[in-house]
Order: sequence, then C-alpha cells, then structure tokens
Amino acid sequence: AAAWKAFATWQHVPAEQRANYLHKACALMRRRKNEFNAWLVLEVGKSWAEAEADTAEAIDFMEFYARQALRYDAPQPLTPSPLKDEANEVRYIPLGVGIVIPPWNFPLAIFAGEVVAALAAGSPVLAKPAEQTPLIAARAVRIFHAAGVPPAVLQLLPGTGEVVGAALVADPRVRGVIFTGSTEVARLIQRSLAARPPGQPEARLIAETGGQ
Repeated sequence: AAAWKAFATWQHVPAEQRANYLHKACALMRRRKNEFNAWLVLEVGKSWAEAEADTAEAIDFMEFYARQALRYDAPQPLTPSPLKDEANEVRYIPLGVGIVIPPWNFPLAIFAGEVVAALAAGSPVLAKPAEQTPLIAARAVRIFHAAGVPPAVLQLLPGTGEVVGAALVADPRVRGVIFTGSTEVARLIQRSLAARPPGQPEARLIAETGGQ
C-alpha cells in the first residue's frame, strides 16, 4: 500500500532526477567498496577477488541503468507518417509496484541491477533478498535511501521464498516480478501470475533461470 501511494509521485519524477539518485548511490557504493566486499566475504563466503567483482558489477549496473533512464526518456525513432496532419510519438511509462527476488550467489550485483532497473523506469520496488543474504541487501538499500530514493519507493522485505516470496507474488497489487533463480521456482511464479482472475491487472514476469 505504501509503495502504491509512493507511485503516485515517483512515476512523475523526471528521468534525469531518477538518474541523479542512481548516480549518487553509485558514488556512495564506490567509496565504500571495501566495506561491501567484506560483507560479501562474511555473509556468503566469497573470496576477496570474487567479492570485488560482485561489488564492481553492482556499481556498473547502477551506472548503466541511470544512463538507460535518460536514453528511454529521450525522443524515440519512428517511421514517418505519410499523413501530413498525423503526429506520432513513443513514450515509455512505468507499470507500477514491482517485486525483485534476486539469488544468493550474486547478492549485491544482481540485487542492485534488478532494483535499479525498476527504479530507473519509475516503478517502486519491494525487494525480497535471498534468505541467506539479508545483510548485504539491507546495506545496499541504505545506500539508495542515502542517495535520495524515498523509503516507500524502495522497501526491503527479507524472509523465506516459500512464505514471503509466495505472498508477494500472489498479491494482486503487484504489476511486475523480476526473478533470478531456479527454473522450478520461476514456473511457480509464472503459474501464480497467470492464475489471476479476470478483472485483476496483469503482471509481467522477467525471469533469469538456470542452476537445475
């Protein structure tokens, strides 16, 4: 409910301003890279080299999507109309509240990438980190809040996938789900979204699957 209330204003925040929030978050994480590396070593047992790569990729995602927000906000190419009185345009609009469910093995890079993609597009996010990595996710969320992203626009909801994840996916107010994990769970999410009765808004699923 808080995310939908925030959507009323967040969807109208100019793309340039959303990108600036993401650039600020990127600068904050870059200055605290060693701290995030240490949490990756502690919480998931990565080597320092793997932790460095994970944090660096998170920073790259933040830079990339900040720039993509500006790219998609700009005028888009169109086939000219043969009719002199016809004016056409393409405009991208946000869907609404989205759910992000990242994996445990890249708990900062993929978490940041999926969260930032939605924020850049103007959609609020409820982020459900992998149950093994809530601390890294919490520190990443604090970075975004410190950069100016409103707390209601990015909310963290840790817990197990079977309980918290399933409840989020089943909520009819959710307009999109970004998931990285097993093919089996992705199919469960797909079936849950497809089972919505007529009259409820549809929800989109972006799933990156593998493993099993």
